[in-house]
Amino acid sequence: MKKIVALQVCALLLVSGTLGGMFAFTTVYDEIRSGIVLVLCLSCLKLEPKTTAVFTFETVDNVPHPEFILANLSEGPVFLHYSGDACAGCDVMYPVIKDLFLIEFGKQDMYHTLVSFENATVAYIYVNIHHTVDELRDAQPIYDKDRVGGIPMFNIITLGYDNGKVKPKYTTLYGTLTTYGATTDGQRLDFLQQLVRESIQMYNQNEAGYPHH
Repeated sequence: MKKIVALQVCALLLVSGTLGGMFAFTTVYDEIRSGIVLVLCLSCLKLEPKTTAVFTFETVDNVPHPEFILANLSEGPVFLHYSGDACAGCDVMYPVIKDLFLIEFGKQDMYHTLVSFENATVAYIYVNIHHTVDELRDAQPIYDKDRVGGIPMFNIITLGYDNGKVKPKYTTLYGTLTTYGATTDGQRLDFLQQLVRESIQMYNQNEAGYPHH
């Protein structure tokens, strides 16, 4: 009988200690979790969102365009490239983008440059969400027009004419572009070239009326 009571007491102490440890570390766990970037790797989940590449004036929830986008639009269309670590789809698109703009950079770099694309200037901004600053990371949901919440994600931001005003106009692309009919690197490159050309055409038509110019 005494042995049974002793075992029950030990079990109670063990459970109490476990629960106490859980409570003690809950705050630490929450703090760590809050610092983790919770963005889906689309290719890891084998997702290719069914979206279109149409340009729109409306940001998500009508949030204002970040100042770094408005400033870069004075140079030309902006190509905003969101990537991340341990993302197979990001690895697929990485060399395609480098070929598109004839540039070189590391996957974990913070990289921004003005590139010449068919005699026009494009502001290219690369954002690895795991190695960047809040200003760049926080812009991702603003341009996530289909609310996918994943990477790789590409935004092409140009200028358009809307109700008498010249304003930023953008499109968003997701994944490895198979949704848009591009299943090889060559097709991906051709598709992106076409969209960049379209953004440059819109930019040239509206540049004179852009207030930040």
